[in-house]
Amino acid sequence: MSRSRQDGQAAIYGLFVIVGSVVALFFLFNTGQLSAEKTRLVNTSDAVVYSGAVMNARTLNYEAYANRAMLANTVAIAQLVSLSSWIQYVETMGTMGAGVNWMKYIGYYPSYLIAETSGDSLGHLNDEYGDVSALEGLALASDKIIRMRLMKAQQVAYMGLIPARLKVMREVAESNYRDDGDIAVDPLSLSASDITSFVSRYADDERTRFAEVSKTAASRDAFVPRRNWTMPALYPEGCVYMWDWISRRGGTDLIGFDEWKALDAMSEFRWKTDKYGDCYINEYPVGFGGRGAADVPGSDTDLSRYGAARLVNPTSGGMAYGAASSSTWDYSGLPDFYDLSDSALAGDDPRLRLAVRLRRVVAQTRTSEGRAEIRGSGSGTRLGQSLNNFSAMPAGGDELVAVSAAEVFFARQDANAYGTGMGKPREIGSLFNPFWQPRLVSADAEVRFAQGLQGVEMP
Repeated sequence: MSRSRQDGQAAIYGLFVIVGSVVALFFLFNTGQLSAEKTRLVNTSDAVVYSGAVMNARTLNYEAYANRAMLANTVAIAQLVSLSSWIQYVETMGTMGAGVNWMKYIGYYPSYLIAETSGDSLGHLNDEYGDVSALEGLALASDKIIRMRLMKAQQVAYMGLIPARLKVMREVAESNYRDDGDIAVDPLSLSASDITSFVSRYADDERTRFAEVSKTAASRDAFVPRRNWTMPALYPEGCVYMWDWISRRGGTDLIGFDEWKALDAMSEFRWKTDKYGDCYINEYPVGFGGRGAADVPGSDTDLSRYGAARLVNPTSGGMAYGAASSSTWDYSGLPDFYDLSDSALAGDDPRLRLAVRLRRVVAQTRTSEGRAEIRGSGSGTRLGQSLNNFSAMPAGGDELVAVSAAEVFFARQDANAYGTGMGKPREIGSLFNPFWQPRLVSADAEVRFAQGLQGVEMP
């Protein structure tokens, strides 16, 4: 047998080996490029949705800081109203207290001497600027900060989140594909669970939560809620075995949503004898002060307020209430504010979820069907048509798609977090504490939804 026939048989075998190798190399090339493209797309999708979640967390934390700032200014107004009432009380005590036999109350006598000597100067301080007192000016400044700055800043942050977040997410995606084709970013939501349903604005009669928080915060200053004490006389004077006493009552309360009012009243209760020798008690006002802050002052019939000043010391308490009603500062009332919606507050662990779908057209990829120099189809050759069997065309369309999800959750991480170091119940998320944090989460439901949009039926 000749060698030429043997060479021909080897050439045919070698041709099959070459064709198989080319197909294998082409398949490996596409597989590698697709893996790289998919990995890059998934990583970009995670970065995009995490950036959006960071925007969500920052907005929630900003709203919380704004609420705390408005709360601080509201408490400052309550403190200023309290201080103004107390200054007026000290001023009146400096003159009305002259009728008290202070030797019976030697423990409080130094306080009366201070009121007697400094009452006038305190009165001048309270009216330093004529019609607008120094304390009222500070209260008006706090009110303007709330109305003209903080409330508007809250609204801008809320209204601007969605467009700003979309812009940031697109910038993140485009920066990952700079000079490498286009990328589409689609926010994905399976329900109305975005910021518009997670956060609500509360106004008018819906401000109950802010009112409760304001009263709780104001009560942390022990001077504001109640200023009460009672001092008995050292010895009886007007009636045998009957000791006189001095009653000091006062406090500051929030009336409804739009009025702070403070009363301070001191009275001496003296035992007297009538012409028949019977003992009876008389109230002698020693000092009073009152101040209100409201745009439209209202009447208040609750005698338990202001340390029960009008109930325990009816004469001086009535004088204090009259002073508060006749000298009311301008005040806009509690602000409108943003907090979690009623449905979010009803849950034990409110979370704000965000999902995105990134799409990249196959023609933009570096595969044989995209911008790679290696092509599967030639000029109608059988080899080119065969190589098309190993194309990168994804199921359900001509795009590569990645879906990612993230959520913002509330958690205190400091050592004094409720439920840990302080031994208190776990704190539930709200927009009065800025402890909102983002994290990536599983996107199974969103992936199935995206597959449906792409026309893919999965088992």
